[in-house]
Amino acid sequence: MSFDVILTKSAQDIGESRGVLPEIEERARDAIADLPGEGLEELERRLFHAFALEDGTEVICSLTADGAVRIDACEADRAA
Repeated sequence: MSFDVILTKSAQDIGESRGVLPEIEERARDAIADLPGEGLEELERRLFHAFALEDGTEVICSLTADGAVRIDACEADRAA
């Protein structure tokens, strides 16, 4: 399955500051590929798909009107 990836400014900043930028894109591609059916079709039905990295970064994938996948990320504080 092939699709373009568009990282939001938030995802870009978090990925660069934590050194996980390649992991964000790789995990997003893997997560979408693991969705039932054709992946992108399932993503379109769901409106978005979210998952978390081991460091607590929350990643949200959504399909754009032109068929690319927009990847956003936010930081989550770990419970002490």
